[in-house]
Amino acid sequence: MTAMTDPADLPEALGPEEATGILAQIRGSSAFWIGIVVIGLIIVFGLITPNNAYIKPSNLLNIGLNASQIMLIAVGMTFLIGAGHLDLSVGYNLILASVLGAKVMVGLAGSTTQVAAGEYPNLIPAVIAGALVAMLVGSLAGLLNGLLITRLKLNSFIVTLATSGIFYGFALILTSASNVPFVPDIIQTEFGSNRLFGFIPLPLMVTLAICAVMWVVMRTTRFGMRTLALGSSRESTIRSGIDIDRHTIRLFVLQGLMVGFAAVIDLARNAGTNVVGHQSDNLQAISAVVLGGTSLFGGIASIGGTLLGSLIPVMMANGLVIMNVQPFYQLVAVGIILIIAVYLDQRRRSRLS
Repeated sequence: MTAMTDPADLPEALGPEEATGILAQIRGSSAFWIGIVVIGLIIVFGLITPNNAYIKPSNLLNIGLNASQIMLIAVGMTFLIGAGHLDLSVGYNLILASVLGAKVMVGLAGSTTQVAAGEYPNLIPAVIAGALVAMLVGSLAGLLNGLLITRLKLNSFIVTLATSGIFYGFALILTSASNVPFVPDIIQTEFGSNRLFGFIPLPLMVTLAICAVMWVVMRTTRFGMRTLALGSSRESTIRSGIDIDRHTIRLFVLQGLMVGFAAVIDLARNAGTNVVGHQSDNLQAISAVVLGGTSLFGGIASIGGTLLGSLIPVMMANGLVIMNVQPFYQLVAVGIILIIAVYLDQRRRSRLS
């Protein structure tokens, strides 16, 4: 017969002290508290919206779909902020990448007469080329930011504030401040509005897959380790033999690539460009990153927390729209969220010091 184990003989790992330690870690996790906030928003808006429209599965999936672009941008921003940098140009980079991607798409799809008539004899190569150009443009814009910061020894805040105007100016010059016409609708029907198994938005699935890869990179690779080391102590990172300028450039290129992915999804969802949108993408991304537990001063980063943080402004905007609140109140909400995020980050740093 097998003897029963007395509770007193259990390993310490299963004892009450360890359980208390696990609970303390959970309570100290920013992702945990952001998850509580997400659940709270779902409950509150679910109760106050007409016919409980907010908590319908279709609406919750639409929230995830609407957050997919901010998720991609914010994941790239997580690496940058974790390393002690910022990129304020992400929204305007997205506009420029989507404009050039759309122009390549339309230009290669057929003649002017054909595309105006909705005929695209070279559709597949044109769509692939346009998507690749959007990702390339986003990456090159990130490369420019990285080179200006490292070669001229300028602050990332100033550089990306300046390049915001440059990117947006070029986008408006290329389009005469209007959206690119005749973008093939098939990118919307086959990808942008398509749903896996008729239920889960395909762009959201692609976004989550990319974010999962970035989580692995952050948690298990030298690249992620060096990123946090750079944000934690620049001097120690230099003494360890890491080329911080090269790593910084790579971080900005990565951010640009994430923006390029977001630009492709933007094109696919709208079957066109949006040259007057994305004005607050940088604020939303930074808010999501800091709310998710990444320190605004570098050295600490959480991809999972960022994904949850990305949902909050989108959830609030969705609830306000359902309640017929004017959309410009969303900008007020985003600003308030950013102030709260920075305040929480400062409180977290004061507790650790």
